[in-house]
Parts: sequence; structure tokens; C-alpha cells
Amino acid sequence: MSRDPRYQKLLNARRWWEVKAIVWQRAGGDCEQCKQEGRVVPGVDCHHIRPVEAARTYDGPDGMVARCYDPENVRLLCVACHKEAHRQLRSQSKQAHLDAEANRTDDWLSRHIRHDTTDI
Repeated sequence: MSRDPRYQKLLNARRWWEVKAIVWQRAGGDCEQCKQEGRVVPGVDCHHIRPVEAARTYDGPDGMVARCYDPENVRLLCVACHKEAHRQLRSQSKQAHLDAEANRTDDWLSRHIRHDTTDI
């Protein structure tokens, strides 16, 4: 869960509960991801497709408020699908890319630099 107080305020507003009700009704109470894959699993979590905190502004046409309260930006997911969605988001983050690049560099160095010091 986010620690951004602005995001927390949006999620505690009555408007968010109204959006959740719209999404819940649209999905019929079932996980939308599982339904796409031909399974029927109860949905329990509303998930923002485009992360609210990734918005560059608070207000505006693509700001945090607009993303948070747009029912088309929200999906009803089961616990497993919600965890997977966040795992995928994490794998696409800037820090994840930096970590992966560091690992690739370390792997390359370990393969191409001799660690044989017997000749010294």
C-alpha cells in the first residue's frame, strides 16, 4: 500500500467507494483477469491499471485524481491476480531496470575477467 498521503486521501474519499461499486457491478463480483482466462474466481481487490502515483500532477486530465476515480482505469481482481499485477509493475519500475542492469554487468564481468591468480 502506498505511503503517499495524497493517494491515501483519495482512497478514503466517498468518491472512491462509488467508483469501486461501479467496478464491482461491472465485473459481477468476479475477477476480471480470471474471467478473461476462462475461470470464475471471486474478485476482492480493485486495482488501478495505470498507477495513480505515477501521474505527474495531482489535478489535471491525467493527474492522480483523474486516474484514481476513472472506472475504466480500475479492475476487480482476485488476490492472486492482484499480487501478480503488482509484481509485474515492480518488474517494470526504474529501480528494477537498474538492478537488472547491475546484475547483467556483474555476470558479464564474472564470465570475461579471469580470476586465476596462480601465475602471480
